[in-house]
Amino acid sequence: MSYYHAVVDGLRVFSLVAGSIVICVGIGAATLEAPGAGGRGRVARRMGEHVALGLEFFIGATILNLILNPTWGAVATTTLTIVVRKLLTLSLGLSAEEGRDARRPQPGPR
Repeated sequence: MSYYHAVVDGLRVFSLVAGSIVICVGIGAATLEAPGAGGRGRVARRMGEHVALGLEFFIGATILNLILNPTWGAVATTTLTIVVRKLLTLSLGLSAEEGRDARRPQPGPR
């Protein structure tokens, strides 16, 4: 049974490290795109996409933690991570819609 726990714990740590790397690389790459027109929106979208992907790794890590340590605290942590991920996805979707609406030509007066 200890091999099982060691493997699951190793996967959990790998998932946390991978998620952190994805988020850090995404922020770094997004800041390089900042100069120029529309840089703020472009950077926000790019960072948001990487943070969302990193949070997917964190969700996996919290689920693995829940397997190793089935307590109410672990359940709350997993739930909170999933809620943050969903809210971020919703926010990105709304931002993308606003960006598309802003780029559409507005009809002139008739």
